[in-house]
Parts: sequence; C-alpha cells; structure tokens
Amino acid sequence: MRRTTILAVLLAGGMTAGSTAADRGASLSPQAKQSTPAEPVITPVTGSSWLNRKGITFRDTSLGRGSGRYGPAAGETAARKPLALPTGRTVEVTGADLYRLNCQACHNAEGTGAPPEVRSVLPAVQGSSVQMMRQTLREEGRSGADPEARKQASKAKADLYTRIQRGGQKMPPRAHLQKSEIDMIYAYLTELAGTPDAKPLIKETVSWERLGENVVKGTCHICHDAVAPKPGQIVLNDRIPPFATVLATKSVVDFVNKVRSGAETTSGDIPFHSRGRMPVFYYLKDHEVAAAFLFLTMFPPQARLEGPPQSFGHGGE
Repeated sequence: MRRTTILAVLLAGGMTAGSTAADRGASLSPQAKQSTPAEPVITPVTGSSWLNRKGITFRDTSLGRGSGRYGPAAGETAARKPLALPTGRTVEVTGADLYRLNCQACHNAEGTGAPPEVRSVLPAVQGSSVQMMRQTLREEGRSGADPEARKQASKAKADLYTRIQRGGQKMPPRAHLQKSEIDMIYAYLTELAGTPDAKPLIKETVSWERLGENVVKGTCHICHDAVAPKPGQIVLNDRIPPFATVLATKSVVDFVNKVRSGAETTSGDIPFHSRGRMPVFYYLKDHEVAAAFLFLTMFPPQARLEGPPQSFGHGGE
C-alpha cells in the first residue's frame, strides 16, 4: 500500500515530510481518501490551535499538560531507542486507546482533570449510570425511582456525548469522532468511573491514517496551529510551531523521539539551551506518534475548515 512505501522511505532515510514531497509527485487528495469502507472520511487538520482560538497562552493553562512530564534539562540527553514500527498494517484500538489519544492530554489517566480549569469527567459518567442514579434517588426518598433514574441517566449520557463532540467553554470539541468511537470511549469511562453497570469493552480496527488523525486532532492540535508563519526563536513570545513547520524540520524519527522522550531546545538570538515547554507524551506509543507523522504527511495541514463537523443522534441508556 502507498502508506507503507511512504513511511518506510521516511524511516529508512530519516527524512522530513517536506523532503519527500517531490519524490511522491502529485499530492494526494485528502478530502476524497477513505482508508477502509468502515472508516469515516479522513480530513486534514485545519486552522488555529484550541489555545489560540480561545486566546489562552500555554504557560497560563493546564490544557494539554495531562502527562505532567517534560523534556530533558539543559545539558541532559533524552533517552533514545531504535524504532521498530509495524508499517503498512491496520491497528486494533480499544476505548482505552481512544481515551488516551483524545482525552488524556487534559483529563489525565485517571479522568480527574486539573480542577478548577479542567473538571473531572468521572461525576458526569457516574451520573449516566442507571444503577447509581437509582440508588441516589432512593436515598433521597424519591418515589418512582426506576423510571426517573432511567430518564435522568439517559439525559446525562446524551449531555456527555454532546460535550465530547462539541466541546465546552474550554474543552476542545472532538468532532472527528464517530458515535461508535464515542461509544467505545464511554464504555471505557464507565469502567474508569467504577459504575456498577459498566459497559462491555469493544475493539475496532483502524488504518494508520485514522490512528494518526486521532493523535493529531485529539492531542497535538490543542497547542499546535495547522499552518502559520514560522515562529521566531524567542521563547518569550509564546509561539508554538505549527504542524507545517514541524513537518519541514523534523524527520519521523526525530518527531517520535521529541513527542515520546522530549528534546533539549535552543532559543533566542543568543542560543540558550532549555528543556522547552512541550510536555513529554510518554503514554503514547511509538507507532501512534509515527502514525501522526504519516497522517500529517499524507493529509497536509490546512488553514481553514472546509466543511461542517459530522453530527449524530444520541442513544438512551
């Protein structure tokens, strides 16, 4: 398959995406590409980062900092290891995986967030549990607890699904997710929240491009613009490089190592070495980060959103 060839070339040559564009000849058509019949149409990442859309500076927020780890200090060397990636294969993902790729950067592994800015997701999930709602209503002495419990739990679940897809005041929307994928995340969240009626966990098979789309849109786009003029080298201006710049300056190996282990950075007119501001996403796997690079290469970032987000109806209990 073509993605196998492209990623194999990138890995073998340590090339940047920009250096391979001419070799690929005509660019792909991201809007028309659909990796497998069961997948949604994959679209490029577009527009400003969530932080820039909300007018929030990285140093003043907890958004995107869920890993709680940062790169090596000046003079230190980040751990490096050879990459052995299963190129060209489909990947099996679970609800736990989709949560890692789309939610953990802000809500952390436990789902507790970083209050008061990032609220815990657990109370909303527990509120969607019929059994927990029924117990609460009975403790309050409410008559007709069963029908009312189902009604309130169903509403809580629908509200949670809407919030995941459309976002909130500070929560970025996850419009790239299908309802079936939110179902998978929800099932994992019921386990994480310890609800007595937790849903059975399921898996699905996705392409590398779709996996990468989740990483980029679910984690990286919180802080990184799609395209923009290359920022200066002065850290104090709070500029974070856009994806287009990253693709032009990083090989896939450097990209994976930067995301997974961090790297010392140089800034200022007089070179100053520091650990940088970017968190280390240790909980992402090598092949997931490489898939993000592949997605950005095959579906080049764009300045504007070219169509409305996908919408869907909400189920009951």
